[in-house]
Amino acid sequence: MNNLSEIKREVLALPLQDRAELAEYLLASLDDLAGQENEALWIEEAERRYQAYLNGAVSARAAADVLLEARERLG
Repeated sequence: MNNLSEIKREVLALPLQDRAELAEYLLASLDDLAGQENEALWIEEAERRYQAYLNGAVSARAAADVLLEARERLG
């Protein structure tokens, strides 16, 4: 197993409890990142999302519209 797609496929085949345990473990591993490293990762992610927006791969919506839709779905 050497690529992310394979790992994702195998992880999704795990029982719910195992997936939850793995998710908790992975999230905890992110807590171990140094503050500077964490900030750099967020900057990289923000840039990736901005480029996707500029390239038309994703669209933008007003936050107010998103929140209104979420409230409507929740009841």
